[in-house]
Amino acid sequence: MSSEARSTRQAAPVQGREIGAQISGVFGTVFVWVNSGGLPAALRVALVILAVCALVVIVFLSIRSYHAQRVGTQESARDHESGERRLGPPFGWPYWIIVIIEVILLVGGSRLITSWGYPELGVAWVAVVVGTHFFALARIFRLARFHLLGASVTLLGVAGFVLRPLGALDAIAVVSGVASGFVLLAFGLWAFAPDRSQPSA
Repeated sequence: MSSEARSTRQAAPVQGREIGAQISGVFGTVFVWVNSGGLPAALRVALVILAVCALVVIVFLSIRSYHAQRVGTQESARDHESGERRLGPPFGWPYWIIVIIEVILLVGGSRLITSWGYPELGVAWVAVVVGTHFFALARIFRLARFHLLGASVTLLGVAGFVLRPLGALDAIAVVSGVASGFVLLAFGLWAFAPDRSQPSA
């Protein structure tokens, strides 16, 4: 009985980790690809290849985890039904509201910053918006690790705004863009590490 309850209770975080890892992986790869253009060609190619490889690993781990869950749920229809009631649709209306708000802030904020004459701060603004949106996703997917991810990416975005008055314009894309991308990818991989905070009974 206790083992059944434990497996059911762990189902929701596992799915949240998979969805969260995919979101982090896609965002991270795009961040590295777009913001590494100012780096030396050889270095950029190496970083992009590394990012793409990390994304491929995330996708592979997600597929393997989904397959393992499907096999497990086929063993007990009752466990499958209770798990479905707990999980609900992974992309319900709260998720899409967050996405809409994020798109508005990304597009509107970037255009406003550019109109003020600071286009180099666009990547810093994107990092801040993407970082803060993970705090909301943490509640939707019940994935506490998203709070740490959100804080890390948001701080890298803020660092870009700090670098601007210091005159380090070239460093903004590296810190707020490339570094944020690899943080996202690292968290996407970390999502599949064992969660030792789960209650044992």
